[in-house]
Amino acid sequence: MSDQEQTARRQPTICILIPVHNQAEYLYRALASAVWQAGPQDEIIVVDDASTDLCPSSPAWLFKERVLWFRNPVKRGVSYCRNLGIRRSRAEWIKFLDADDVLSPFALDLVRRAQPPIADEVKVVAGGCHRIVDYRYHDYLCDTDASLLRIKEAIPMLPSAVFVRRLALLEVGLFDERIDKEEDWDLWFRLHERYGLSAFATTTAPVCYYWINNAERQQKRREAKVDGVSVREYFRRRYGATVTD
Repeated sequence: MSDQEQTARRQPTICILIPVHNQAEYLYRALASAVWQAGPQDEIIVVDDASTDLCPSSPAWLFKERVLWFRNPVKRGVSYCRNLGIRRSRAEWIKFLDADDVLSPFALDLVRRAQPPIADEVKVVAGGCHRIVDYRYHDYLCDTDASLLRIKEAIPMLPSAVFVRRLALLEVGLFDERIDKEEDWDLWFRLHERYGLSAFATTTAPVCYYWINNAERQQKRREAKVDGVSVREYFRRRYGATVTD
């Protein structure tokens, strides 16, 4: 076995998981940012949620040999898509990436080359993101220990800026597929409930470019309800959250 192969086997395995629905124009750049830094031991999974704009002529198909693709015959929602990818993955860490976001250069090294190695009790590693709003650079957001302390008041992390241990996701039951808005916040609540704050680690290092297109956001229709109440009311009842609508 070569030195390169031995090094690869020692490093943690990472799955870059990308759900996509009618975002073909963005998917190529998301995949490009993943493919160039993914090692041979890593996975890239795309779950196509019944898109109508993805076809063999789409630029994203240039990466078809490197990517494990799944397609839902009907739209099932982002939580279902992420859960499908997590179940199909065999990696130690899941790196969430929205289809319209981009991984920062060397983002995977936060986990892959961590020194000292990440402690077993750490289940979530959250970094920073460059926020791009309507095609213009806006600012830099970064998760901190202080933001984690306010988890019941404000959402502390963005999926595209986070690595989570796959076994921890399975332990807490993955994403709640009833929830289609702030479903990531619900997951952070359950990870916090199961493992406590010591399971969350933060870094100021950049992990992603977070792409916000306000016109597209306004076009999205999301139910934002669970068990007949608003998502945030559900959070108040289920987790004792103090969020406001």
